[in-house]
Amino acid sequence: MNMGKQTMRHMISLGLGALLLLMGASSVSAHSLKNLETQLHKKEKYFQPLDKEAPDFTLQDSEGRTVSMADLRGKVVVLHFIYTNCPDVCPLHTERIAEIQEMINRTPMRDLVRFVTITTDPKNDTPEVMRKYGSAHGLDPVNWMFLTSGPDRLAATRELVEKFGHKFMEVDGGYQVHSVVTHVIDMEGRWRSNFHGLKFKPTNLVLFINALTNDAHTAKKKQKLGLWDKLRELF
Repeated sequence: MNMGKQTMRHMISLGLGALLLLMGASSVSAHSLKNLETQLHKKEKYFQPLDKEAPDFTLQDSEGRTVSMADLRGKVVVLHFIYTNCPDVCPLHTERIAEIQEMINRTPMRDLVRFVTITTDPKNDTPEVMRKYGSAHGLDPVNWMFLTSGPDRLAATRELVEKFGHKFMEVDGGYQVHSVVTHVIDMEGRWRSNFHGLKFKPTNLVLFINALTNDAHTAKKKQKLGLWDKLRELF
């Protein structure tokens, strides 16, 4: 990435971070998520709203620790699939995720979001390869992880891709033909959207994540108020 693009990305990130800081992590109304979904559906043609249980998985990170979907509850998850030998689209997709992560991590949302990369080539994407991949493409390990099924379950992550609605099909030379999709999962493990391809506006995905964090905060606030009302009824 040349210095001009890096500078522009940094300026956009700072501007968005300042905007979200001014808004506050919980200042948007309870209807913000629904309103934003409506707006994005009209303005962002690569946005696909969803609301269903995310496919479950049990995988391993680059240190051999087990990670499941249940372990990610309480965080908004930005998830995508790649393989490190991919010569073209996967590096671009990863760098787009890094761009979004940089924007997120300049706001109070940093601790509320997890970025998850899953390899569809567990045979060649060894833990050592996985550990190097993030830093090579600008991902920050503070809230990013790279997951694999391990060499004993070579087909597992490609099967998981299909559960997320697309495919990585192996062809000659070890290459895989695949689509490019960024999946967003809310704090309750609900699959809430897909952003297709690489032409969507990163700020739209960041605003959608912000709406999910606000929505979760509002739900917890209502739950607390409901409990207080019940206690008041006892006296």
